[in-house]
Amino acid sequence: MQQDRVHHAVALLELHVPGATSRKDRRAHLQRLRRGLIDDLGCSVAEVGGQETWQRIVLGIAVAESSASGLDRVLERIVPMAERDPGLVVTRLEVHRDTLDGDD
Repeated sequence: MQQDRVHHAVALLELHVPGATSRKDRRAHLQRLRRGLIDDLGCSVAEVGGQETWQRIVLGIAVAESSASGLDRVLERIVPMAERDPGLVVTRLEVHRDTLDGDD
């Protein structure tokens, strides 16, 4: 009997936007990163903090994959994707992983 599995993770990504002088600057950096995480990595992304500041972004990121190695590949690309934007500095990445086993 084969079991279906979902390997999933939730990540908290905190970013500093040192050059932002307005919410518009901050939003431009946020939108570029969000699009990359969603379009390129297939993540779900929610802004969960920092909205009241110009220079801080806090994102909640959810990932689900059919294999642990697939999940690892996605998680390993989150920080490099953020660092492609020279206006963003990653200050924290916290990841919680789990596996959900399905019944046949």
